[in-house]
Amino acid sequence: MRGLWGRVWQRRTPLVVLMAVVGIAGTVLATRDSGGGHLAANQAQLRKACDGTLPYGDLERLVRDERPGKLREHGTMLAPGQESRSLLDCSLSWGDGYGVTVHAEALVSDVPQAVETRDLLEPAGGHGTFVAPGTTGQYGKRGAWLVTDCLGGLGGRVRPTTDLYVTARVTDGTNDSDEADDSDEATSRSGKPDRATALLGFRTAVQVANVLTKAQHCGSGPLTMPKTVVDTDETHGAPGRALRKCEWIDGSSLPGIASGSWTTLGDLQESTALSACSGEWDAQKNAGKRPRPKEWQVTEVEAASWSGVLGRSAYDSYEREGHVPGWGAQEGESPSEAGSEADADRGVLRQEDRVSSYAGRPQLALWARSVCGGRSTYHRVAVLPEIQLGDGETAVISGKDRTRLSATARTVLDRYLDAEDGWPASADCRDTKVLGEVEQWH
Repeated sequence: MRGLWGRVWQRRTPLVVLMAVVGIAGTVLATRDSGGGHLAANQAQLRKACDGTLPYGDLERLVRDERPGKLREHGTMLAPGQESRSLLDCSLSWGDGYGVTVHAEALVSDVPQAVETRDLLEPAGGHGTFVAPGTTGQYGKRGAWLVTDCLGGLGGRVRPTTDLYVTARVTDGTNDSDEADDSDEATSRSGKPDRATALLGFRTAVQVANVLTKAQHCGSGPLTMPKTVVDTDETHGAPGRALRKCEWIDGSSLPGIASGSWTTLGDLQESTALSACSGEWDAQKNAGKRPRPKEWQVTEVEAASWSGVLGRSAYDSYEREGHVPGWGAQEGESPSEAGSEADADRGVLRQEDRVSSYAGRPQLALWARSVCGGRSTYHRVAVLPEIQLGDGETAVISGKDRTRLSATARTVLDRYLDAEDGWPASADCRDTKVLGEVEQWH
């Protein structure tokens, strides 16, 4: 009986083997038909996509196998005769939320990002974001963005420019979109990307910038590739507190501000093109030690600097709000004739004035311009007085208190520019000209 079954099995063996082979082949075909087998082609596409600017080593892990990569690209780097605002616009996606989008342009106007003092100190409306120390930029709605110089000049635009703006957004399957579009961030439920995604965005942006500046013969060295990012959200600690560059804001040594302990905050970009510091009289630390400051005593201080295109962008932004010297001046009247320190010395601005609760954060700002690191640079300092106003109420600032604010603003500017560890000193700022004051309470 055993021999009979053995003969039967032997006769069936070729049939079983044939069925197994057919089954395996069918499985392979089914896999290919369902979208597999594209990994090698997608990896090769990643190496060449976006004019070869993408960091393959960083992005390789995102490449999918299930379907062919979808590439969309244009720009003057790809087609020199093409009319385009962009040097490079490129999007590569592999489905299921995996992809990368980069954009690079030669700026002939302002940086398309908010760069006022509070935007540097409290980005994303105070909710925080990520910065990569050493890189001038932040993580925004379109991913990581940066600005860098091209001293040799950038081609591709009618007007010559030396300023390069790059954005890079990487999606790693954590969002719901199949495409790397501009409408949403690759974010966690908290509304911010995770740390790894943010770092990947910055590394991609830096790589794109370095490839483009080399191709454009900019004459400057490459940007340093970031190895880490910093979360500016203070709920994750206090990364911007008590920075050395902001130590000059000291209640015990800075004349004109409320005495006592102060808490300082600085931006974390460690940029050669911009910087910001602020200080606030610390009610908690001073409790039981110092009396509450009197009305119109300075309890907050701000100072910021912007070089090159960032200076122009910041100044233009404040100007749109009417918060630059000379705004609203009569035709033919210079900024120094419509709100400057010289006016204060003549008594023009030292009159009694009214401050409305609708003014937001009433403050006196003082603007100056220098040459820092060979680039035209704007400086803005502001002093914010102690003032208690209910909705709809109006306070009166006397001429004497107004004079004190002017004197304190000038002291703050001088201390900021001269601070040994401050940004202006590190940027070798010189040839400073005071532009004038702005009363930000009207």
